[in-house]
Amino acid sequence: MPYTPYHIGPSGFVGLLLRRWLDVPMFLLANVLIDLEVLADNHLAPGWPVHQLWHLHTLLIGGTAGAALGAAFCFIKPLRRLCELAMMLIGLPQKARLWPMVAGGWLGAWLHIVIDSVYHYDVQIFWPHTKNPIHTAIRKAYLFNQGKLHRDIELICLVFWGLLIGWYLLILLKKVAKTWKTKI
Repeated sequence: MPYTPYHIGPSGFVGLLLRRWLDVPMFLLANVLIDLEVLADNHLAPGWPVHQLWHLHTLLIGGTAGAALGAAFCFIKPLRRLCELAMMLIGLPQKARLWPMVAGGWLGAWLHIVIDSVYHYDVQIFWPHTKNPIHTAIRKAYLFNQGKLHRDIELICLVFWGLLIGWYLLILLKKVAKTWKTKI
């Protein structure tokens, strides 16, 4: 995936669906964390396989980094408050707690990695195993038409953006209806 904004659609949708068990801001921030590897590669090691600099695009390292990010945000009070403030600002107040933050970071990173493993051939999802069987299998299903595969993945991510917005509006409408019902 060329940029994290594509990932926000699927991640935001899944995060909102699982918001009772996962920290939504952490689920989304883990996606940004994973793409820091691509930005760093452009400056530190141009020419190196883009998704292999620090192995953040692997389930092992990326998931661990996402979980560590969740733990760090929980233990650093101003960062924890920032996650709570973000949820309050979007009308879904939520208390930031350790395990939902760790799980949100871990699973948010994993979702990003899985999407990228379909899109990019150089993602070593099961590192230290160097092959990407997910990309290989899906590419074969697309009869090696890489352009169509990329367009379809981008379209799916954009559809999830629409689902995210719709789901969010539905949640807000339910809250408003509940408030009106109690006032009547």
